[in-house]
Parts: sequence; C-alpha cells; structure tokens
Amino acid sequence: MPQTPVRLSSQSDAGVTPGIVFSETETNSTLAIDEQYPVFDPSQYGVKEQTPFTINSKFDRTFKIVLDSRAGFYDGKLYPLYTINGRVFPDTPMLTVKEGDLVKVTFFNRGLDHHPMHLHGHTMLVLSRNGKPTTGSPWWTDSLDVAPGEGYEVAFKADNPGIWMDHCHNLLHAGMGMTMHLTYEGISTPFQTGKKTANQPE
Repeated sequence: MPQTPVRLSSQSDAGVTPGIVFSETETNSTLAIDEQYPVFDPSQYGVKEQTPFTINSKFDRTFKIVLDSRAGFYDGKLYPLYTINGRVFPDTPMLTVKEGDLVKVTFFNRGLDHHPMHLHGHTMLVLSRNGKPTTGSPWWTDSLDVAPGEGYEVAFKADNPGIWMDHCHNLLHAGMGMTMHLTYEGISTPFQTGKKTANQPE
C-alpha cells in the first residue's frame, strides 16, 4: 500500500463516482471518498518483477479484438448488439492456438460501454494500456475491464488444451453477441451451439 489512502472507483451513467477507499492504517471510522485520493492504477502500482514473458517477447500467435455495438436483429427482434470484430455470436472469430504457443491479444473498445473481457481456463498478463507498457508489479488477470476508447495488450501461455469461452462478463452483452471461443488445434467437441440446441450464451 502507498502511504496515503487510494480509491477504487468508476464513472456511472449518472456521473457519480461510487468507490472503495483502501488504507494501510487500521481505523474505527469510515474513510470518506476524497476526490483528492489518487485513483488505483494497476498498470503502475507496485514493484516491477520478472515475468515469463514481456511486451518484447516473440509471440507465436497475435490477435486483434475490436469491441463495439450496433443496432440489429437478434432472435427476430431489434436489439442493441455487442460485436467482436463487427460480428455477433455465433459468427464471432475463433482464436485458434497450439499447445505451448505464446499468445498476444490486443483489445480495443470503440463502443460506448465497459466490457470486462473474461478468458476461461487461462490467466492473462497485461502488457500495456493505451499504448503505454505496464510499469508496476505483474498484472495477472482472467478478466479485464476495457473501458470505452481504451486499448490493452495482453499475453498468455497456451497451456490448457480445450475449447474455452472468451466473453464480456456483463452477461447482457454476452447474450447479445459479445461471446467468442479460444480453441486448440486438434481439439474438437461433439457439442454444438445455435438455435437448434440448448447451448446458448447466458
């Protein structure tokens, strides 16, 4: 912890900033959320340590994921759809890797909503935020909130063969198209998705 309290907060549509205050000192009173407290920034927080790969590593696979939204028909009704590379599930891109690959994914959100992107079965290392390399302690995560206008580079080791969901953890967004899969070469499943099956996004 830094010597002064820090706040973790987010902007809402109403323009308020609800949040949580963290402090290294124990107190019996509730700390007020002071706008002067620095905002917690995990890309700069802590002390840099060695990681198994970095932003300068040689990657076996690279993918670019553009998150957006548009109006369109889904299940026969007009909805605000949430797209990945311009498409909605089940027509979204499949990220295909081979076991042992070092994989880099670039996320960019050009829509108006936050998208906490969640990769099943793997832990991602955040390499950069908005073009600036992370400088704090290693930022490992399986869910990454990509705010409107933000871009992130993340990397992971393909060390867990299977077919894994990679989706927005706002499940309304996932259900309206923002779902894709990570698959490994040589892995298949007898299960299907689509309107003729019970396998639908949440």
